[in-house]
Amino acid sequence: MDLATVLLLHKSSFIVGAICFFYVRWRSGSTPGLGVLALGFSLMAIASTLAGLDESLHMSSDARTFWSFSLGANGYGLMAVGLFGLSRRQNSLRDWWPLLLPIVLTLSATITPWYLNNGLRAPVFNGSATILLALSGFVIARDFFRERLTARLGLSASIWVATSLSALVVVGFIFPDDAPLPPRYAFFLLIICHFAVALFVLVLVQERAEEKLIRLANTDMLTGIPNRQHFFNSLPKVLGAGDAFVLIDIDFFKRVNDMYGHDKGDVVLINVARTIAQSVPPSCAFGRLGGEEFSLFLRGQTQSSAFAVAEQIREAVNAVSLVFEGNQITPSVSAGVALWEAGLTEQNVQKRADQALYFAKDKGRNRVELFSSIGLTSSSPSLELRSARAG
Repeated sequence: MDLATVLLLHKSSFIVGAICFFYVRWRSGSTPGLGVLALGFSLMAIASTLAGLDESLHMSSDARTFWSFSLGANGYGLMAVGLFGLSRRQNSLRDWWPLLLPIVLTLSATITPWYLNNGLRAPVFNGSATILLALSGFVIARDFFRERLTARLGLSASIWVATSLSALVVVGFIFPDDAPLPPRYAFFLLIICHFAVALFVLVLVQERAEEKLIRLANTDMLTGIPNRQHFFNSLPKVLGAGDAFVLIDIDFFKRVNDMYGHDKGDVVLINVARTIAQSVPPSCAFGRLGGEEFSLFLRGQTQSSAFAVAEQIREAVNAVSLVFEGNQITPSVSAGVALWEAGLTEQNVQKRADQALYFAKDKGRNRVELFSSIGLTSSSPSLELRSARAG
């Protein structure tokens, strides 16, 4: 493939990437990193264009070489900055340090014309690109453990391949007779990697948008905890020994709404929901069923351990203190606990937990009741129905 065609493809890869990044940023709002990525790809497109032009541009060969080198190096620097921001999902000044390397190279090129030496300029430029790509690939791969999206794997793989190819270009210029891959072939494959990086950046943005929609669909908008749909979707298809349901209801919630208004009622709901969420085991299913009622599903429980979890939640809510119109409000909850037994369906166990909850309310509220197949008989922890009273 002739040089003109290679340069055209090289320039096209950056133009396509820049257009896609600008468009997606325009459509998605202020997605961190996309704008900087678009700028970086634009600079590299201009640099590639300058490298393929002749004297008809009315610019000397030395000037074209300088600007092609400078814009290309800084384009790779901006690409690294953009990938940092995209990976971390935030725009931060601390992510701009990769620009130090291309800035130093640009300043050195303004002081002395070393860049006019083709045998020196190409290894330095591609060596700089290798370092910046390696840093970007490391950040993208490292953040996979924080955000497990499959597009990250494709993006990091594309960047690491590009890193290896840039390194091969350097080796090819320094050791032309011993290079494992001629620079022109490595350079051509590098063009494909540029397209791949742009593609997987767009896929990553799309996966994030889909994940956000799923999260919104499964999240209660007021309290920020899982909603009814998510809770029931999280339940196993078949219950077994040790499975337990806990139904929780805020005591006298209507009274708060009547006395202080629904906005203060929402404050109570939010605080109670967050308190419960912080108190439940991380492996359980938890959600707001509606109104002031919440549900909890636990596995591997005994009557004592399930009761203890509910009691811990009740005590945690009792520690919440709110002030409305100069009055201190301490919310409380009642809870009903039921464990699966042979022959029971999911609905049966939930109904038992619901019965235990209503018994807790009938017994004065701010307490936990445990249902058993023998019946609601006693408040002693050693008997079939266990109760916990506040204070």
